[in-house]
Amino acid sequence: MKVEKGSVSSSTYASASTAYGKSARTGSRSAVSDSVEVSASATLFQTAQSAIRGVPDVRSAAISGIQQEMAEGTYHRDEREVAQKVIDDELSTDL
Repeated sequence: MKVEKGSVSSSTYASASTAYGKSARTGSRSAVSDSVEVSASATLFQTAQSAIRGVPDVRSAAISGIQQEMAEGTYHRDEREVAQKVIDDELSTDL
């Protein structure tokens, strides 16, 4: 089927442009408002993220205490206990 130039009526054009949010007479856009609803779990997730951002990555007090013990030569830890904690942590981590 061949479409001839001028075979599309002006009323078809007007209804098509109105469907895209344009006024048929002026060509200007009409006011369209959008809305977004956030679920309760998304709000909770956002609150948790904000709380985490406020916590420092490093516990400065614990680090400075260990650094001081190391400088004084009094830093001693049970190697077996440290190794067991590393193993327990790795075993409890989901793959």
